[in-house]
Amino acid sequence: MRNTLLLITFGLIVGCLNVWGEEFAAKITIETNNQTQQTIDVYESGKMYFSDDFLVIEQNENVESKQNPVKIDLKDIKKLLFSNKDWSKTNDVQTSSFDVFPNPAKEYITIRTPFEEESPYMILGMNGEVIMSGKINNGGTINVSALPIGIYFMNIGNMYIKFNKI
Repeated sequence: MRNTLLLITFGLIVGCLNVWGEEFAAKITIETNNQTQQTIDVYESGKMYFSDDFLVIEQNENVESKQNPVKIDLKDIKKLLFSNKDWSKTNDVQTSSFDVFPNPAKEYITIRTPFEEESPYMILGMNGEVIMSGKINNGGTINVSALPIGIYFMNIGNMYIKFNKI
């Protein structure tokens, strides 16, 4: 009984970690096409990958999670925001967003950002490989006509937006 009480007390002390001895690593916020948001805390042993037409986020089996793994259909994802800071411990939440249009695109995409200055960008394929990169200003266009038809992720800062090339 005493050992059980010690374990419960220890669990309450480190309970904010959600995992025995494992540190918070990132927060992933997923915005879907119907404007809903889902936020997932990822710990050091967690991983994210693509499987068929799904984004899969897995946690260590020791993580208390409502659903593990989380599988989200790629056609439902509009934006992904990655943060390596635990925002639950601060009131200083600052995120920035950008838009890609038209989506789907044939030849060019136009980027709308909140930034005055030029921003570095990357376009990633479904396997995570960087297909294109460079710098772009707010309102700038990128020629995507050479990309094969498919689904791509555009990255600026800590935000990723899915777009389709047709």
